Amino acid sequence: MRRSKKIKLAALGGLLAVAAAIAIILLTRRSARAPAMDTTPPQKPVAAPIEFTDAGAAARIIKQLEFVERKGRVRAAVSPGKAPRWFCVLVDGEQRYYELDRGAKAEEFAGLAEGGFQPLPAPMARTTSIYRAVARRAVPDFNEDRGDRILVLLCPQQDWPKLALRWPPAPSPAK
Repeated sequence: MRRSKKIKLAALGGLLAVAAAIAIILLTRRSARAPAMDTTPPQKPVAAPIEFTDAGAAARIIKQLEFVERKGRVRAAVSPGKAPRWFCVLVDGEQRYYELDRGAKAEEFAGLAEGGFQPLPAPMARTTSIYRAVARRAVPDFNEDRGDRILVLLCPQQDWPKLALRWPPAPSPAK
């Protein structure tokens, strides 16, 4: 091989090595300035358990519903969080039925299907609509436009301690 060709090949090799080094430096500087990518998989929102209580808004609902039903045959729960709020009314009944407010789906409530709850038959809808109306009046700041909803459950009272129901997961905050 001729000497001039060897020099040209050596110069070309040197230029390629310098170009590769510059590219590596530029890439490391760019990645140092770029925001760190979040590689953790998104977490599913956790659904809180429905805990029946006799305090706050739940107490007002119970007090009013006990005018319709006998004392001790009603329990109530309020979802955690500020808004929208969910209210669960549990009334002593012969079988396990549920009725949801508009816009709610049974799949959102963990424990309904597992607990043997069935959609409410049409002949009983009038009774549960009374429960819902009384519960709405019992909570003075109930706001359907804000997304407040009521879940009505009918279930034998002896089964109440065995229930393992969960609220729909709260929507994850936007990032």
